[in-house]
Amino acid sequence: MKILRVNMSNLSTTVESIADADLIIGGRALTARILNKEVPPAADPLGPEAKLIIACGPLAGTKAPSAGRFSIGAKSPLTMGIKEANSGGPAGQKLDILGIRAIIVEGQAADGKLFMLKINKDGVELQDAEAYRGMKNYTLVSKLYEQFSSNTAVISIGIAGERGWKASAITMTDKDGDSSRHAARGGLGAVMGSRGLKCIVIDDSGMGKVDIANKPAFQASVKEWAKITKEDSNLQGTMKQGTTAIISTLRFLGAMPALNFSAENLEGVENISGDAIEKLNQSRGGKMAGCMPGCLVRCSIVYNDENQKHLTSSYEYETIALMGTNLGIADPDVVAKLDFLSDDIGIDTIEVGAAMGVAASAGKMEMGNAASALALLDEIEKGTELGVMLANGVEETARQLGIDRVPAFGGQAIPAHDPRITKPTGVSYCTSPMGADHTAGITYDEFSSTEGQIDRSLKAQVTNALRDAMGYCMLATPADFNALVTFLKDLMNARYSLSLTETDLVEVGKQVLRDELAFNKGSEFHTAHESEPAFIRTEPVGPNNSVFDIDPAEIATLWDKLDAFQL
Repeated sequence: MKILRVNMSNLSTTVESIADADLIIGGRALTARILNKEVPPAADPLGPEAKLIIACGPLAGTKAPSAGRFSIGAKSPLTMGIKEANSGGPAGQKLDILGIRAIIVEGQAADGKLFMLKINKDGVELQDAEAYRGMKNYTLVSKLYEQFSSNTAVISIGIAGERGWKASAITMTDKDGDSSRHAARGGLGAVMGSRGLKCIVIDDSGMGKVDIANKPAFQASVKEWAKITKEDSNLQGTMKQGTTAIISTLRFLGAMPALNFSAENLEGVENISGDAIEKLNQSRGGKMAGCMPGCLVRCSIVYNDENQKHLTSSYEYETIALMGTNLGIADPDVVAKLDFLSDDIGIDTIEVGAAMGVAASAGKMEMGNAASALALLDEIEKGTELGVMLANGVEETARQLGIDRVPAFGGQAIPAHDPRITKPTGVSYCTSPMGADHTAGITYDEFSSTEGQIDRSLKAQVTNALRDAMGYCMLATPADFNALVTFLKDLMNARYSLSLTETDLVEVGKQVLRDELAFNKGSEFHTAHESEPAFIRTEPVGPNNSVFDIDPAEIATLWDKLDAFQL
């Protein structure tokens, strides 16, 4: 297994071997390790010392169910701390099949030029990509598929990443070739753009299957896991409606943001429930699909417009909340259009949705007005002063508009799980090395209690870090997390002829967090932003008028418990 190093300053590529002892390190674990080793924590995220790390999980190329996600890591220009964002799609699987565990992109292209990185069985090549400058993601991928095989997976940035905006995403094609999967959070698209890398084209054609030391044991584990997945009650709704399955429940609890994270009710929200979206999309010929080969849950909603034309394949709860209810919009077609436009530009719908909500509070948008919301995205695409403000995130938007009520932790916008309702999640937002993040530690376990939330948050953060290190999808996790750890352990042992225990894997998750916390100690993460927004402790929300009331002194003890943590 290899690490591919790409130096954009001299346009060279080199390959390094991974030590056998590091075979279990992948995804978020590997991005954190490399960043700690190679990037000064005080470096400018868009400057010459910065690096972008792309790492697949250690099971990706096996096409084991839901184990093909991959991580992208860098110092975030948004939070000014360490950042990892992960995505589905087949790119991680293809990298593993090509024998590449990680790509390190370092240096900066001369004169601000753009390049394309090609990876296939014949080797690696950097090519001039100036012809693609200014292209949005869907146009770019369409042009690339005219030149390359349909078997190709593409990792790209849109105009947001080219322009260095702090809410810019990195986009991946799904298994059908649509630019619908995103490592969206933290402004990593700007880091990729600052290297001078417009896109990566990955083609594993002509490659054989990955080596598996004990194929019978591997196949037996996969067969048993397929049975567990199909029978798990927690996953039934996700298989049927994707992440929209939770909308009705979270609206009932008050956890789904509305009208700039206010306590107000939103009329017509029933039109944007999981049941309503399922019924509407089925009537238009839409479907549920997997974003990568081998997925059993198939939670991606391939959403069609009123003319039965494909609009987006990543129609998910976070976007429906932040660009829908948070903006007073309950029309599923409007939200789908906002989602498509954001994907095409290459921006994080959570960060920009929150920024648009703040802008609405300052009179820059009319809440509930579709044309007004679409006009703001047009401002972003045009790169106007207002558009650039929004594309640089919710904190920058609030600062420029003189707003002191900012829905963000650690410089990053609150995702679609209000910390006043789900208090252990609020603890995660306060303590996570990445600020408010929907993949870092969301949990609704005993969500309303003021007791035991430090331990619940710690468990959520460790288990999420483990999943990310293994490249396993959080949306394919059954109710029994211990069963998942045993499954991953069995697959690792069968593939690499190891004798790992469940405790060994949990230690991987714990080490991820140690590495991320260590990086942040030398960065500006803890000094550049408020640790939490004041309004969550003073403005009640939901049917029980909840506030976030966990003692800050108790929150400060969370990481003291990391070493002793056990499942």
